[in-house]
Amino acid sequence: MSKAKKGNSQRRKHPRYSGPNLPEDIWCYVRSLLPLRDAACVSHMFLSAWRCCYPNLIFTKKTLSLKQNACGEDDIGRAFTCIVDQILKNHSGNGLKTLKLNIFHCHNLDTHYLNNWLQIAITPRVENLILKLPLQYEEGYSFPCSLLFGGNGNSIQHLHLTSCAFRPTFGIGCFRSLTNFYLFGVCITGEELGCLLSNAFALEQFELRDCSEIICLKIPCVLQRLSRVTVSTWEMLQMIESKALNLTFKFVFDSDLVQLSLGSSQVKNISMDCIDDCNLLCYAITKLPYITPNVETLRLSSLSEMVTTPMAAAKFLHLKHLEIYLDGDISQGYDYLSLVSFLSGSPVLETFIIGVDQDEMSFHSVFWRCLTYEADA
Repeated sequence: MSKAKKGNSQRRKHPRYSGPNLPEDIWCYVRSLLPLRDAACVSHMFLSAWRCCYPNLIFTKKTLSLKQNACGEDDIGRAFTCIVDQILKNHSGNGLKTLKLNIFHCHNLDTHYLNNWLQIAITPRVENLILKLPLQYEEGYSFPCSLLFGGNGNSIQHLHLTSCAFRPTFGIGCFRSLTNFYLFGVCITGEELGCLLSNAFALEQFELRDCSEIICLKIPCVLQRLSRVTVSTWEMLQMIESKALNLTFKFVFDSDLVQLSLGSSQVKNISMDCIDDCNLLCYAITKLPYITPNVETLRLSSLSEMVTTPMAAAKFLHLKHLEIYLDGDISQGYDYLSLVSFLSGSPVLETFIIGVDQDEMSFHSVFWRCLTYEADA
């Protein structure tokens, strides 16, 4: 073999230089520092490793450095779509555990892109799925539930959907790992939601806001791990029925108070906020002792009380901590001393906190009021 051929052969066998010989965990750390915008442009040498180093993909205007003052709303939407599409195609879903898409600003997003992104992300290994769409998508976009078939939904632990239609069926997969479930402005019926909840045995926290198709919300007894439920009411909702035990409930009443049926529930912690003219304190003192006889902590917040609080219809035999907050358009004729009804109806009360935020209040001598009541007696 000639010297020239021998030299060429040795050069071909010599490995190409690929950077410092560092431990793999250090390389992984270096690669993880790549900004998302640069992720779609990484070299082939880094691409396969980058996919493993980025198990959590969070796409927002902030993470993609899209500034409102630099370009118009339509330009931001186009840039967002282009960047996310390129990154997810390069990522291919390998090792992906979290996908968060905050698309509030993309009002003209082609749903074809969105379906493709979800198809890449929803695998038997994905754990967290957060999808936030503009409000007008509530009726215009239907979440592709077919992607959850075949066990793909079983690994999901956190599911957060905003402004879309979500139509789960009985055969969709049992969501056996689902622990946190959040729906805001989602088109889903009470029957569809009940079908999903009856299979989510690991569910721990559940929040429901402004889901206008639900008339009766039913929480089944099979949810033994469920500890916290937050419900923001809407016009169509008429009843909340729960058979689950040991829950912490938070209710936000945007309209009228709804009927509560908690059965033999051992609910011990309740928070109720009312932003409409529904006389929450009157409801609480007359109804809650029968609905939640075992409540120990009660927080009430009202923006409008038009009726003086009556005497307790029954006693809160286990109530230890009571907080009452009054704010906004409280009737000028409201008798704040009538709140003593809660004290007389709570024999084991340990803590009582009251907060009043009102610009115009007329103050009277408590000593004079007490003398007046004593004289009348």
